[in-house]
Amino acid sequence: MSEIPLEGPEVPLEEVQALSALEKAFQEALAKAPLEHVLHRVMAMFPKIPVEIDASRFHGRVQKVSVSMPEDLVTAIRDRRGAGEFSRFVTEAAERQLKSELLHELLDELYAEAGPIPPELREQARREWLEFYEE
Repeated sequence: MSEIPLEGPEVPLEEVQALSALEKAFQEALAKAPLEHVLHRVMAMFPKIPVEIDASRFHGRVQKVSVSMPEDLVTAIRDRRGAGEFSRFVTEAAERQLKSELLHELLDELYAEAGPIPPELREQARREWLEFYEE
């Protein structure tokens, strides 16, 4: 099966097989194509397949928190969204930031495994990721 250990809960056999096939495909691609081309193709998939966060973890239960923010920012958000939508605005911003951090963790893992990503590919990925969130 897969050489990359699967952590977490029990993974169904069909998922393990799919991940093993994916791992094999990456190895074959890297054996035949330059790393930059393989990374380009992988990064091109991100806007189509966003990082998934189990939103039910966040929206089922609500916890009131106190956050210190610059007064001008608070005023700008309330003026833009209205006082009743302030929490939703901050929650959506926090979710976007979390997704961004998860992407950076993935990029760090890719860097550790395959070396540095060429600057032009990093810039392209950044542009495409931002375009995804602007839609």
